[in-house]
Amino acid sequence: MHTLALAARKAARLTTLRLRNATAGHACVADEGPVVSMTSYGERIASAHLALESIAAGSLRPGRLILWLDDEHAVRAPTPGLRRLIRRGLEVRLAEDDGPHKKYYPYVQSERIHRVPLVTADDDWLFPHRWLETLMRAHAVDPSTNTTHRARRIPLLDGGIAPYAQWDRIGMRGASPRNLATGGWGHVMTPRMLDGLRDRHHEFRATAPRADDIWLHRVAVESGTAPKSVGRYDHRHILHVPIGSGPTLAETNVDDGGNDRQVAAAWTPDVVARIAAAA
Repeated sequence: MHTLALAARKAARLTTLRLRNATAGHACVADEGPVVSMTSYGERIASAHLALESIAAGSLRPGRLILWLDDEHAVRAPTPGLRRLIRRGLEVRLAEDDGPHKKYYPYVQSERIHRVPLVTADDDWLFPHRWLETLMRAHAVDPSTNTTHRARRIPLLDGGIAPYAQWDRIGMRGASPRNLATGGWGHVMTPRMLDGLRDRHHEFRATAPRADDIWLHRVAVESGTAPKSVGRYDHRHILHVPIGSGPTLAETNVDDGGNDRQVAAAWTPDVVARIAAAA
């Protein structure tokens, strides 16, 4: 899509979501939906309500919509946009500062037994109307494995894992340990996967503190829930809203080799062998 056309579409969507947030009175959750969980931090909190509002505007609403923050003041005194969503069912809850792992970790530790899937998403995207519906319909085809809107294929090199820079994005593909879910656009995790994450507690802090996708893939492979990819949406549909001026996870994990270091630390020989043996 042409840059000017994309910018105009993004501006129109932001205007719509701001108006909706200011005027809507109906609930942002519904009984039939899954749990949807997100995190934000720092200056990004000021605009997190827009990503959440795009989810609330969807054809399928979450059963629960949770925003995890490590800032106690931001939880006690939410922004006006978040306050309006709280009145409609959003939960804003305090969590330890575990970086990107905050989007799932405090939730999995809060449930003794997981019976419903968890969907994670990032705070710097505007999600289309059928985003959650499309994801959950694809998940229902095989609810025993995780499901993601966007994934990368893990290539092999000399019997090991190739550098992350060589992992290409893939379209629609069946479940496989060779598929790594990149969860910013939406990642459905099964109850079995959530139980595995709960039981490993905070092991990720020692091996993949800044790479939630890398840690989640290890647990997915170990629990037999490695993902299938929907591959339907692209940047014309899920609009990115750059937030903040500091270094991003993409810069530290991809450009500076952070993912490769965390793969080496987090993925055991058994996990690598299962990935290598997969189709």
